Amino acid sequence: MMAKRILQNKTFIRRLCLAAAVLLFSILQNTPGLFPEIAGIRAMPLIPLVTAAAMYERDIAGMLYGLFAGALWDVFASGNSFNAIYFLIIGYVCGILINTVMRSNFATHLLLTAGAALIYNTGYWLWHYVFTGCDMKFYSLMRYYIPGTVYTLILSPLVFFLVMTLERKLRD
Repeated sequence: MMAKRILQNKTFIRRLCLAAAVLLFSILQNTPGLFPEIAGIRAMPLIPLVTAAAMYERDIAGMLYGLFAGALWDVFASGNSFNAIYFLIIGYVCGILINTVMRSNFATHLLLTAGAALIYNTGYWLWHYVFTGCDMKFYSLMRYYIPGTVYTLILSPLVFFLVMTLERKLRD
């Protein structure tokens, strides 16, 4: 009886679907050959997914989706929990901004996704190329990291409308 009532709760189903989307996008993003690369440039669909989820679910749930997405990314990447911490912060900040100063719409999603992707790619580039003294640092920035940010932004409308549709269909 209790399980039936939980499954009829639209909030529970919506959040379960968002968690499944994080898992699916993580597999698509981090498994070589599953998501199309353009001339070696990879998109990061987890970034627009976390920003969209945080926009609709707000700060605490956005933070938890960010933590889940980042932890999954860290499982695939060789890192020291950088992605989990970064996405936790991104989810929380996006949720707080929507709660306090921004409206939840497509333009805001593009702005938040662009900022998150740019900060992520710039930080990654600085850490792995500039601080280590790599010779081809500016080439890698212009060849991979800036185009990766643009590719992520091109993908973000699809992600936003997917999350928006899910939110509207399963609204309490």
